[in-house]
Amino acid sequence: FFLSLQTKDEGPFVRFGFGSEGEEEDARGQGTRDGRIMYIIDVVLMLLQPTLYIFWGGLTLAHFQILYQYALHWLTMASKSEYTSPFAVYFQTITANLERVMGAPNAMKFNFTHVLLASLLIAALVSVEKLRIIIDRSIAMKYKTQ
Repeated sequence: FFLSLQTKDEGPFVRFGFGSEGEEEDARGQGTRDGRIMYIIDVVLMLLQPTLYIFWGGLTLAHFQILYQYALHWLTMASKSEYTSPFAVYFQTITANLERVMGAPNAMKFNFTHVLLASLLIAALVSVEKLRIIIDRSIAMKYKTQ
């Protein structure tokens, strides 16, 4: 069993198969066994991606809450420090404004709507990055053939 990602002159392709590496075909539809295996992998990834996006959305919101709590804690500590006393007014103002706008970190309650919105944002960012990679590769291939 092997899986190899390679780039040939015609463009990027994935090689997947069982046995020795010289026996496989590329995943552009050549070879019935490899085509079926790649189809199964594509279906499994298609079914797992939304679940993974929802998981990462929830994890991202939990991390945001923790980082927000630490940011407010360190801003409060910096406003009380003798070393940062010239900036104490700014730190207190930032802390007060953050708590007015976003509330206390312990009072944050995320429901499933928040998780879905975060996962939608992550999915959009991943899609834009995939599109950028495709465009970069097509431009590189265009200049490579000239």
